[in-house]
Amino acid sequence: MPWRNGGGTTTEIAREPLASDRFLYRVSIADVATDGPFSSFAGYDRHILLIEGEGMTLDCGAQGRIELTTLFAPRSFSGDWEVHGTLAAGPVRDFNLMVDRAEACSSLEVHVLEAPLELPAGALCLVHVLEGALEGADHGDTLVGEAPFTITPRASSVARVAIARIVRRAAAGAHAV
Repeated sequence: MPWRNGGGTTTEIAREPLASDRFLYRVSIADVATDGPFSSFAGYDRHILLIEGEGMTLDCGAQGRIELTTLFAPRSFSGDWEVHGTLAAGPVRDFNLMVDRAEACSSLEVHVLEAPLELPAGALCLVHVLEGALEGADHGDTLVGEAPFTITPRASSVARVAIARIVRRAAAGAHAV
């Protein structure tokens, strides 16, 4: 879907709606073609991960700057902040997780798998295959499930995956993930 400011497009991968027009979480991949403002998502925690390109700088006003210049290095910021992205050298592609902070806490990590990895209980996990393949998931695929479960790279293969963990506040108490 094209952005309102015309600076890129977003492909939604997964989303869980709440009872209203809000969503609990949304996972997407954005193609950023030009410098410009990020859309406001008040009440959401945002996680972003550069997956292609030379990167960009996120100017977050009084909150400072976030350098998004290293591939596969997650960064986080508040959807309440006014953010302006400046491309380093041409278009980029990024992986995004947004979570309603009143409803859940969240994290985004990247793992390089040479052996099976068990995802511990207590969270909804979204596993996106960034490079290589897993048993049951090819490059670009996303697995969604309640942990615990195990992800395994295909035989004689190494896989790089983004793992989003989402814990509902009712289950999370005061703990972060």
